[in-house]
Amino acid sequence: MGSRTCRHRNMNEPTIPQIKKAMADGFEVSIQEIDSRIKRHPIALARQCVYYYTRKLLGMKYDDMEEKFDRDHSNLIYAYQQIRDRRIYDWETKAMLEGIEDEYPWLKGKEADA
Repeated sequence: MGSRTCRHRNMNEPTIPQIKKAMADGFEVSIQEIDSRIKRHPIALARQCVYYYTRKLLGMKYDDMEEKFDRDHSNLIYAYQQIRDRRIYDWETKAMLEGIEDEYPWLKGKEADA
């Protein structure tokens, strides 16, 4: 039998379901709405934040995220860039995300290598 290397998840590393729950709570939407294709503002923004934190904290490659979220990689790249930029230039988004991060401190975690 050949040896296989397996990347073990750090037990302190958040999971995608935990990220979804934090965003659902923070934006006052349901996880089902985040998983849907609804484009209304709070739902779409919460969904983009899930993609942003998944990439930032878990370091997932866009190809892997594409499979996990059943979304095209261009949507995932766009969402990540939007949230990254809005954290810098949009004080409202920045304040909202800082509030969610205060409630879920693990969201402030160190950026993972992508």
